[in-house]
Amino acid sequence: MKMVRRSLYRYELLHIQRNFGWRPFWDIYETEDDLILLVEMAGIKPEDVEINLGKDRVQLRGNRCRPAEYEVTRVHHMEIDFGPYHQIIALPERVDPKGASLTYSEGFVLIRLPKEVKSASSGS
Repeated sequence: MKMVRRSLYRYELLHIQRNFGWRPFWDIYETEDDLILLVEMAGIKPEDVEINLGKDRVQLRGNRCRPAEYEVTRVHHMEIDFGPYHQIIALPERVDPKGASLTYSEGFVLIRLPKEVKSASSGS
């Protein structure tokens, strides 16, 4: 039953993501003790990013503004997304958000999330 609930939860998260426009690219890595989330935030000021950490998800919200105002008469090629974004990332396992650390460098946010310590009495 847990697997079904988790699958439905992930489906709901994907549905939420699709309804909020563009989203930053991200990767999740794992070490023995941590999950590491690397989020591409090029062109976004750190003060324009809201990050909420949970035990099983990370929520990103913010806005990427166009760098300059100019009068455009024709667009020849356009790949860069601008505007507000809201993304919820489901984590592959539970973490301790209180022990998280965040760094911002060269257009990337790196979030290090310590894995939740499983107690011997939990049976897992």
